[in-house]
Amino acid sequence: MEIKGTLEAKYDTKEFKSGFRKREFVINTGGDYPQTIKLEAHKDNISKIDSISVGQDIICQINITGRLYEGNYYNNIVAWKIDTTTQTETKNNEPDLPF
Repeated sequence: MEIKGTLEAKYDTKEFKSGFRKREFVINTGGDYPQTIKLEAHKDNISKIDSISVGQDIICQINITGRLYEGNYYNNIVAWKIDTTTQTETKNNEPDLPF
């Protein structure tokens, strides 16, 4: 699944006792009905968030996960691939060569 938007906020990396690390960030989808959505990055994607400035357009490939914990249901939106739109546009503008 893909989600596009403008990076609106990024938060400090959280590290847990197990060694697991995550970094949360927020994007705004814009358009006629803009949505502000909090996502999280794990592993190598944590450092990608460092290089992206607030206000920059990004595209995220996401997985939505859910779990039951102590009688409550929780959902997470995990960005497993993060690109700026300028990186994606550069890749798409390369000519297709027949060889």
